[in-house]
Amino acid sequence: MQPCHLLDDERWAESRIGSERIKGGYAWNTLEKSGAHLAFGTDYPVEPITPFRGIYAAVTRENEAGTQSYFPEEKLTIAQALYAYTQGSAYAEFSESYKGMLVPGMVADFVVLDRDLTRILAHDILGTKVLRTVVAGHPTYFSNTVTR
Repeated sequence: MQPCHLLDDERWAESRIGSERIKGGYAWNTLEKSGAHLAFGTDYPVEPITPFRGIYAAVTRENEAGTQSYFPEEKLTIAQALYAYTQGSAYAEFSESYKGMLVPGMVADFVVLDRDLTRILAHDILGTKVLRTVVAGHPTYFSNTVTR
């Protein structure tokens, strides 16, 4: 699933599929509570490649201005959203035995961010910047703001 779609779809989805059917749309909290494995992605190139819009949508269920909420009972915690983008996605591609977590014996795919997503206001997620990207233990991107 791509939570970022909520940010655009909330404006028109209910009028197109109806008030009853929309209750089951983007039902991440309901799915998670049922034991389903949530696997999130960005849907690039349809949506921007950044996962931060999706993380924001998953934890707030609000438009980017923070002025409209969409079925807030379906919000996830930041931990649940990050899990869906990491371990959940690894599970969905049958690679959870070697990726999706930073533990010994698994590939080291990770990013270094300019902020701790678990300690900021939800709206600040949208301004997050990637400082460094590491794929399979090899640095592949360094922001010019990173000191080595």
